[in-house]
Amino acid sequence: MGSANRRRHQVALASLCLLISGAAVGLSLDRAIQLAQANDPWQQGSQLRESALAAEAISASTLPDPILNFGAANLPTDSFDFRQEGMTQASIGITQRLPRGNSRELMGKQKRQLGQQQAMLRADRQAKVVATVSQLWLEGYRAEQSMALIERTRPLFEQLLTLSRSNYGAGLARAGQQDIIGAELALSRLDDRVLMLKQQRDKARDQLGEWLGSEVITVFSTGTSQGISTRDINDHHAASALQAHPAILAIEQTIAAAQSDVALRQAQYKAEWAVNAKYAHRAEDPLGNDRADLFSVGVSVDLPLFTAKRQDQNLSATQARAEASRTDKALLLRKMMASLKAQFNRLQGIDERLTLYSSRLLPKANEQVRTSLNAYQNDKGDFREVIQAQIYALNADIDALNLSIDRKKTRATIDYLLTGERHE
Repeated sequence: MGSANRRRHQVALASLCLLISGAAVGLSLDRAIQLAQANDPWQQGSQLRESALAAEAISASTLPDPILNFGAANLPTDSFDFRQEGMTQASIGITQRLPRGNSRELMGKQKRQLGQQQAMLRADRQAKVVATVSQLWLEGYRAEQSMALIERTRPLFEQLLTLSRSNYGAGLARAGQQDIIGAELALSRLDDRVLMLKQQRDKARDQLGEWLGSEVITVFSTGTSQGISTRDINDHHAASALQAHPAILAIEQTIAAAQSDVALRQAQYKAEWAVNAKYAHRAEDPLGNDRADLFSVGVSVDLPLFTAKRQDQNLSATQARAEASRTDKALLLRKMMASLKAQFNRLQGIDERLTLYSSRLLPKANEQVRTSLNAYQNDKGDFREVIQAQIYALNADIDALNLSIDRKKTRATIDYLLTGERHE
């Protein structure tokens, strides 16, 4: 019994420290979201990837560098005299390759499309951060508010323990040792619940630390602020909102880039040209007469005559990847629509239960506490009924709190799924 009292004192002290620290410092949901978005290195990485793709688009759209060549031709092997033979010449030439078809434009276009995709991925990431941080913050907030409900109810159980001891000490017939044990057991159960909730709060706090960086979380401030949307949900626009979701738009950019890749592979069936020009200088003849310099110009062409093993296979592969991207889009749309419908139904069920709690369960639970306590004080009731009524009322309060938190978590999920509404 002494160890139980010590543990209750430890829990009460921890709760008191919690309340004192909460009065000084608190982390609101809005603040948590702001910190998470400000400390998300993924956003900077995405911007760097977009810059890299923009640079690659410029590079891919540019003609290949020309090729310069220098040479000495037709030197006589008996003397290596540059003036001996009229065919001997020193030459300089340049060759410019012209890629197949419009492959340069297509490669640049594909890079730009992938770069534009990064903006959509950043919008999706931002919405995911809001949803994830909201879920974690609400879990911590749930634990703290549950502990607050228990601490608010604890004095009632302590009064019952004092009352049972007083009645037992006075030798009242209706008082027994089991009443004292029952009250002490109820208080010990409260201590256990507080410790369990503290673990849940600490877990949520640790998980939030992944998103908030070096920010130290003491407690979760009261109220959920404006982090969770309260706008009316119109499922009539759900399909169009999903079509405009950043994750879907990002896949559409993947499809567009894949289509550019298909066109690029089709361009490989066209000829690749190269233009070359050469200037050759000849020395004077042995008698000192000038020889005319020479100029040559020509073209070369790479003809894709045998396409079955290379061009055909590359085209088939890119077409398959493009179709696979369309399949990915259809699957993601189906998954998001199913999740949205499930969240709508969950929200409706939670609202119905909250109405039941506010209109019937909570008032009845409080009424049961009053009637059972009055009956016991008037020697017309059992002490165990008083304890059970108090426990039931506390459980009902915590259940109502859980429903309220679950509703906010559901709204956070719906807000993420309907991110496209804000981008239309």
